[in-house]
Amino acid sequence: MLNTKIRYLSLTLLILCGLASVFYYMYSPPIAVPKQSGELQEVQTQIGDLQRSYSLYIPANLPDHAPLVFMLHGSLQSVADIREFSGYQFEQLASQHGFVLAYPAGYENNWNDCRKTASYSARTEHIDDISFIEAISLQVHQRLNTDLNQTFVAGYSSGGQLGFRLALERPQSIAGIAAIAANLPATHNLDCSESGVAVPVLIMNGTEDPINPYYGGQASLFGFGKRGDVKSAVTSAEYFAHLAGYSGGPTEIKNFKNTQASDPTSTKYYAWRDRGHPEVILYTITDGGHVIPQQAYRPMRLLGKTSVEINGPEEIWAFFARQIPK
Repeated sequence: MLNTKIRYLSLTLLILCGLASVFYYMYSPPIAVPKQSGELQEVQTQIGDLQRSYSLYIPANLPDHAPLVFMLHGSLQSVADIREFSGYQFEQLASQHGFVLAYPAGYENNWNDCRKTASYSARTEHIDDISFIEAISLQVHQRLNTDLNQTFVAGYSSGGQLGFRLALERPQSIAGIAAIAANLPATHNLDCSESGVAVPVLIMNGTEDPINPYYGGQASLFGFGKRGDVKSAVTSAEYFAHLAGYSGGPTEIKNFKNTQASDPTSTKYYAWRDRGHPEVILYTITDGGHVIPQQAYRPMRLLGKTSVEINGPEEIWAFFARQIPK
C-alpha cells in the first residue's frame, strides 16, 4: 500500500513539474494596448475568388503623400498577435512620424512565400499574396493619397519570407523590405523567380534562433512543419548586397553599446552603404532568439532571448526613412 502511494506521489510530482516547465517556457504575459492618437480599422477586400482582410492604423493628422508601411505576421499568427508581439511599437512610430501602417491577414495564418518545401495551405493552394499586398497598396493610395513610391514591407518570420518574395519578384512595387527572424531559402529550396533588380534590404536575426537557423540549415517549427533549408543570415545579406552592386564586404560595422544590465544579448550590425547603391544592412543579435527586439512585450521563452538594448521597430523605421528622398 505504501509503495503504491509513493508511486502515485512520484507520478503527481512529475506531472506538476512537467506542467510547471510548460508554463515557464510557453507563458507570455499579456500587455495592455497603449492609447494611440490614431484609429485602427479592419478592411475587407476581394482578391480573385478570395475574400481577404487587413487592418489599417491611420494616425491623426496624417500628412499628404505619406509613406505606407506593411507589417506581416509570422506563421500561425494573426493581426492581433503581431500587434502585441511587436509591442505595438509600429503604431506608435506611425503616429510619431506620419505614415500609414497596414497589417494584412495571411491565408489560414500563413503566406505563400518562396520556400519550395513548405506544405501549408497558402503555398499548396498557390494563394496570390503578391497581388494581395499590391491591391492593399493601391487601395490605401486611392483612399488616403499615400505615396505609391514609398511603400515599405516589414515582416516577422514567414512574414519576412514574403518580404523576400516581394524583393525578388516585385522590386518595382516596394521601396524597401525588412525581414526579422528570416533567412533566404537555400538555392534548392527557392521556388521564386529572381528579377535581378536590387532594393534596400534589412535583415535582423538572432544567433540562437530555434526556428530560423542563423547559420543556415533546416528551418522548422521545433522539428514539425519543416520549411526546408535556408541560407545563413550573412549569406542572405551578401546576396542582396552583391545584387545591389557592392563588390566587397560591409562598408560599416557597428557594435551597440549594451547599457541594459538585464539584456541577455548583444547586437552588431553590418551595413553596405554607398550613395549610388541600395542600402543593405544585417543586424546580428548574439544569443537572440526568434523574436522582435523591443522592451514592451516579452515573448514566450520557448522562442529564445529578446534584446532590449535595441528597439527593432525603431531601427526598421529609421532604415525605411533613410530611403525616402529628402
